[in-house]
Amino acid sequence: MSGDRSDIEAIKSRLDIVQIVQRYVSLRAVGERWTGVCPFHQETKPSFSVSPSLGAYYCFGCQASGDVIDFYSRINGLEFGEALQDLAEEAGVQLQRRQGKEDASAERAERRLCYDMHAVALAYYRNELASQRGAVAREYLQKTRGLSGEVIRQFELGYSPDSWDGLKKRLQQSGYSPEQGVTAGLLSQSKRGRIFDRFRNRILFPIHDLSGKVIAFGGRAIGEDEPKYLNSSESPIFKKGEHLYGLYQARKSITQSKQVLLTEGYSDVLTLVQYGFSNACGVLGTALGSAHIRRLAGLCKEVTLVFDGDRAGTQAALRSSEMILQHGLSVYVVSLPQDEDVDSLLRSQGGGRFRELQEQAREGLAFCLNMIRYSYAPREIMNWAISFLGNLQQRSWQAYFLPRVAEGLNISEAELRNAVSARPSQVPRTRMAQSPEAPSPARLDREFLRFALCHPEYIEGLRLIGLGEALRTQRGSQLWSKLLQYGVDAVQPHLDEGEKQFFIQCRFSAGSQEDPETMWQDLQARVRELRQKKRYSELQEALSRAHSQGDMQEVYRILQQISQWTKGGE
Repeated sequence: MSGDRSDIEAIKSRLDIVQIVQRYVSLRAVGERWTGVCPFHQETKPSFSVSPSLGAYYCFGCQASGDVIDFYSRINGLEFGEALQDLAEEAGVQLQRRQGKEDASAERAERRLCYDMHAVALAYYRNELASQRGAVAREYLQKTRGLSGEVIRQFELGYSPDSWDGLKKRLQQSGYSPEQGVTAGLLSQSKRGRIFDRFRNRILFPIHDLSGKVIAFGGRAIGEDEPKYLNSSESPIFKKGEHLYGLYQARKSITQSKQVLLTEGYSDVLTLVQYGFSNACGVLGTALGSAHIRRLAGLCKEVTLVFDGDRAGTQAALRSSEMILQHGLSVYVVSLPQDEDVDSLLRSQGGGRFRELQEQAREGLAFCLNMIRYSYAPREIMNWAISFLGNLQQRSWQAYFLPRVAEGLNISEAELRNAVSARPSQVPRTRMAQSPEAPSPARLDREFLRFALCHPEYIEGLRLIGLGEALRTQRGSQLWSKLLQYGVDAVQPHLDEGEKQFFIQCRFSAGSQEDPETMWQDLQARVRELRQKKRYSELQEALSRAHSQGDMQEVYRILQQISQWTKGGE
């Protein structure tokens, strides 16, 4: 979902960016802006600024910037469409979708119904855990697993009694039909049509989305029931391959440290948090996928894998490391002792021992190359290398990875390069948002445009002296045209992502530049000089064309113009 421009502007006009940001960052009013410690990098002095008038944020430390949708998406690790959907619901904006309005309205109502039913289920399961019927579950959590009451409350753990219709009745009492409970993934239906509670005699682990709403549950059997772990079925609000357990609780720690501990299960996450590792989250019984990694990439730069020490855990670490590296993140692999998981290790040897293993973690690429070199046949080694390099999310990353892969696998770098070049890329090319910042010719364009954005009172003067003719890049000319057409105050909705980032950076820097009148005098001279150079270059090109065509009359005419030019005429 890319979002209709009118929808986006409607959402931004109805939401207060300061109020949204304050959910995650402590802000203090300083003049017309609000400042605080940036949530996107580690710092002690506040360099993060929010401007209500611009409807934007900017960090002077790490240069993170954007509008309210960008902020919500980045802080929660959401795709743009997901952030847009969440904020549209909060703002009361009905998004225009490809399907008809009735279909969009019905889909939205169904999602809201699912959220509401999960809120009912959460209250029911938590009450059951606290009741007399939940004594066995409480004993398991507190004595067997050693979890504190604080962790149990933080993660809102619950208990489903050994009943076929406990939640079903509670949902009906709250006005929901059994069929709606099936749609939400909370109830199950047999082939004969009988509807019953999906979870029975299980400890319940609520799964939250990154806005804090419960969207599903994971259930662990108490006793010998099978399967040992059972998740909610997929629903309009839950796709198992898109979510990570504990990420909602860990997101603040992850965004501040730029690191995440990724493990395999509910208990591992809870035990890590219990021992002070607050940046932990886990997969939901599935292999790590691209959607998981994209979600983490919005929050951090480094992933540390903490998988079981058995063969299956090692293989999972290999596959996960490959994918994380291919998405451009750093990855490290903690090697746990054979047949040990992080839960058992922490409870038997404590947090100090785990920190030692963290410090000894292997860098992800080295881990992969070591596994491949000693476990694969020669043909498999070459195929792995070609596949790994071909699936990098950006082809340019091959310049970094290819020599290291070749050296680590004892492959000829030239032969590997040829093999990779001969293989079509498996990654669709995506057009990255460009910024006016670029190589050399754009630097001057950038300076001119920065001055115009920081001092909009000079825009008319820049137009009159012909800035449009002096700009040398298409990107610079496009932004200048938009500024002239819409003006500084109304141009934001018409900017692409790169332009918007540049615009916000400049507007936040307004007032910090040197004396604008001095700069204006300098810019006038530079614009005149660039216009002259551009005109001279055009005349030289025209002269060359006329000469090659044998048009001597045109040659003499252009020579006359150049002669006048050298005497100072324009």
